[in-house]
Amino acid sequence: MSKFKLFIWLPAIAALFPVLMVFTNSFMSGFEISTRYTHLVRPGNIFFADEIHFVRMTLLPDFVTLSQYSELLFNNPVYIGKLWNSIALALPIVVGQLMISAPAAYAFEMSRFRYKEWVYLVYIIVMLMPLQVSLVPNFVTAQALGLADSRLAIILPGIFNPFGVFIMRQYLRNLPRDYIEAAFIDGAGHLKAFILVIAPLFKTAAAALMLLTFVENWNLVEAPHLFLNAATEPLSVYLASADAEIIFAASFFYLLPCVLIFLYGQEHMIQGIQLSGVK
Repeated sequence: MSKFKLFIWLPAIAALFPVLMVFTNSFMSGFEISTRYTHLVRPGNIFFADEIHFVRMTLLPDFVTLSQYSELLFNNPVYIGKLWNSIALALPIVVGQLMISAPAAYAFEMSRFRYKEWVYLVYIIVMLMPLQVSLVPNFVTAQALGLADSRLAIILPGIFNPFGVFIMRQYLRNLPRDYIEAAFIDGAGHLKAFILVIAPLFKTAAAALMLLTFVENWNLVEAPHLFLNAATEPLSVYLASADAEIIFAASFFYLLPCVLIFLYGQEHMIQGIQLSGVK
């Protein structure tokens, strides 16, 4: 193996190791988790909090068991409810952002409004701001609209995230104008040109946007913690207070949707990002 390949593989293995450890540790028993990863030691059904020890990490459990998955899927319905809460947040944002971003990108690129680049600059500035900066304005706005305890307080800002407009416009800039001009010559207006010509060409960029948006909103923590109550909080928030005896199985199931979606659509995502010119 060349030094260059070794340089590439070592960070990759280091990045995958926590995921592998979560998967293998999900086959531990509750007793082994409590003795390895907490200060609680449980011989039988009694906890002794005074027996403090350092965390004893391991890749392979002493005894393989499916007790975590059994508890999680069959005896703990709270987890399934939190999973659906996460889907109820991420899915509307993905669909809504796609529906808003594509027409907005087309309008920015084709409009003759003289100040459109200044408006677009505002989009870029807002996009570069971290989420924590916008939490307070979003909270004030949600309270004014009566949405402080609703999922809409998170879904609406997510739908109108400037990132979708940015990636769609970058992709549109790399498309040949001949397609649009041919549609105009045939008598099509902007609406017809967008629906019949541009929208079908957006498939690759749309796939990349959907993947990135889903992962971003699947992992939300701050906004749900601020806006939602215990009944509607997503799985990303619930994991912080989950029972230690099922934490590895719960974490693995939490990772699974993102991993499967990425494996299924990684080619579309890479191609979409490349064609959009995002570095």
